[in-house]
Amino acid sequence: MIERLFWESRGITIQEVVYLEMIYALIIVLFEVPTGVWADRTTRRRLIQAGVALEWLSFWILLYSFTFSGFFVAISCSAVGSVIRSGAENALLYESLQESHEASSFERVLGKLNAIGIMAAVTAAWSGSMLAQYLPLEWNYRLSILSLLMATVCSLFLVEPVHGEGEDRLTWRHLLKGFQFVWSHTSLRNVTIGFLAAVSAFNFIDEFWQLYARDVSIPIYWFGAISSVLLLIQLPGQLFAGTLIRFASSKRWLNGFGWLMGGGFLIVGLFPSPIGIGVMGLLALLYGAMEPLYFGLLHHQVPSDIRATTESSVSMLWHLGILVLGFVFIVGTTASLFLAFILIGLVVWFVHATIR
Repeated sequence: MIERLFWESRGITIQEVVYLEMIYALIIVLFEVPTGVWADRTTRRRLIQAGVALEWLSFWILLYSFTFSGFFVAISCSAVGSVIRSGAENALLYESLQESHEASSFERVLGKLNAIGIMAAVTAAWSGSMLAQYLPLEWNYRLSILSLLMATVCSLFLVEPVHGEGEDRLTWRHLLKGFQFVWSHTSLRNVTIGFLAAVSAFNFIDEFWQLYARDVSIPIYWFGAISSVLLLIQLPGQLFAGTLIRFASSKRWLNGFGWLMGGGFLIVGLFPSPIGIGVMGLLALLYGAMEPLYFGLLHHQVPSDIRATTESSVSMLWHLGILVLGFVFIVGTTASLFLAFILIGLVVWFVHATIR
């Protein structure tokens, strides 16, 4: 909640914030797949440990930075830390469950872990805003450094599952293996395209709901509560994703949720009002279920030797999807924010109508 205020207090302008966000996204796109391959070539727990340590280092650098170059180094460390953990975490989780013959519970366990992350984000947001009223902004970063240091120590106790005998390890020439696997399986490919369209679209609710709320005359003192609700309402989807697949396949749920996501965007744009915020809440509920459903579907099919590579490939496509929809959103905002939401909804519906 106080991140931008802290940056501003250190002399970072809005334009510099945009540049740093672009640098972060560029690092993610460039290194997602190579680090996924690396995770499949080495022990995944080592990458997770390195990633958490880099996140800790990024906060430590931020605390002592007063220039753009210092923030550039910090953001680069954070991006690299995030990207080398991407793929490795879920791969380690799935194979740990597989080793104990509990792979079928992957969706349920992943949902619970994501739910813990959401609760931590809500707690951090509220506690950060309250601490900022009575203490210097730097105190929030000191607490973050302590928290990440504890996470780094805890990561040292991770255990790598035993790989099967004769398992082929990847080389750097296999950067396309993840893409090839998804593309060669028609059903998985179509589900992936629909999933990426829907979750990439939700990013624009996450980023721009404040502007929508302002334009439909919601008082700013409600913004903290709205922010928390949009996070907390994802919890049921995360926690009960494993239960949903008892009633229908992940593919069917994801397809239905994708159509609802597009329809929600159309309602938000066509009927601008405070009710639109409620619709965004329903979309957040769907979004919470989609991630564990999709990654469960993916990991149940992908071979162990390209598990992290394939998830990193999907993550890269996810970020590219956000960039593509970003251009659509920009076109819409030349007329109004509401038209931008309508165009996003139409794109999501078009994607789901064209895949089979």
